[in-house]
Amino acid sequence: VLADPRQQAEQIATLTSYWGGFGFCFFFCSA
Repeated sequence: VLADPRQQAEQIATLTSYWGGFGFCFFFCSA
């Protein structure tokens, strides 16, 4: 049984923004 779709979407958005920012920083820090 899936959790609340709204909560799941919120969690996915948080993970996406987190990894997006991490990759962005890593790219410029290593450049």
